[in-house]
Amino acid sequence: MENNILKFTMNALQEQCSEKLLKLNDESINYGLVLTQKDINDIMKNTNETLKKIGRIETSADALEKVISIVYSSPYTDKENYVENINDMQELFYYFKSQVLDLLSDDEVIEILDKAYDEKCGEILQIQGVVEEYTKEFKLGGNFRI
Repeated sequence: MENNILKFTMNALQEQCSEKLLKLNDESINYGLVLTQKDINDIMKNTNETLKKIGRIETSADALEKVISIVYSSPYTDKENYVENINDMQELFYYFKSQVLDLLSDDEVIEILDKAYDEKCGEILQIQGVVEEYTKEFKLGGNFRI
């Protein structure tokens, strides 16, 4: 029963996301970046795998839209790494949210990721390092600043 509910939720999310992500092309085309339906299917597959691996459920496409906006609006993204960077940043988003026990809002996490993406020139491993530092400071109760 639980598996059926999860499958229904993920299918509904995929349908909702497909339409919203295609509409993002209206903005991303200004940066020379466009998602095809295949790209969107790949992103949604990665989303499902990431959520399952981390043990989360997502009920809207809002965070994914914001992650995509970070990626397409950066001068450090090009056609060759667009979808891969979306998938990597999305994974970092959900990992980050889980590590801070959802005590930071989606927008706060997005703000940190946005700054890190530009400061680290879109280098995912370096952005991951920033996320690790933030989560470490957060867990230790240190000087955690957004």
